[in-house]
Amino acid sequence: MRLPFALLTCLVLQTPPLHAQELQLSIIAQHTINDRIWPVLEAAARRAAVTVVARPMSAERGVVEASMGQLDGAVGRSLGVELKYPELVRVPEAVYHYAPTAYSYKRIDVSGSWPSLREHSLCIRRGLQLTTVRTKDMARQQLADEVSMLRMLKEGGCSVAIMDRNDPVARAAMASDPSLVQLKPPLEEMPLYIYLHKRHAALVPKLNAALKQMRADGTLQKLSGEGE
Repeated sequence: MRLPFALLTCLVLQTPPLHAQELQLSIIAQHTINDRIWPVLEAAARRAAVTVVARPMSAERGVVEASMGQLDGAVGRSLGVELKYPELVRVPEAVYHYAPTAYSYKRIDVSGSWPSLREHSLCIRRGLQLTTVRTKDMARQQLADEVSMLRMLKEGGCSVAIMDRNDPVARAAMASDPSLVQLKPPLEEMPLYIYLHKRHAALVPKLNAALKQMRADGTLQKLSGEGE
């Protein structure tokens, strides 16, 4: 039996709309680099028809919960996470290029990268694997956040603080205190990635294509300030 056109129209209008898939993703709690990464991820997710929700927590806990499947993935992580956590799949295109950079009230030559800091006392962010590994056996204090690091630096508790090249807290501090300087060049540059639990492996090519398009058309750089 053929249904009347009016009834067919009514049924179509009452059909609930399709919703984008929602991903619960861990980010590192109170980490200013999220201000750079998250807008990029949201834009890429829209292009891939995915909704993303940030779940702030410690760096290690975020990866563990993603690996266990309690979360859908983790954002802003370095290359090689999948070797320790094989349940996680990396989106190949980087979401951001992190450039750890030295900030100080002293004019220090950092052209030799990390070894340049060996004779200086350091303030680093607790829980960040890269700076923890790179500063092993150096005189250092590990602090909870960038504000605490800059406070300790100003009080003389360390002579160098290590933060991202584009860190907004550091930039604000330099604007209000010209004696604080960013030492160039950055100590290194490291790509950061999105990792998804393997149950979402089908989304990896979609997010990867979106990030590639955004890097090609300049959207990624505009949103993240990458390379400034």
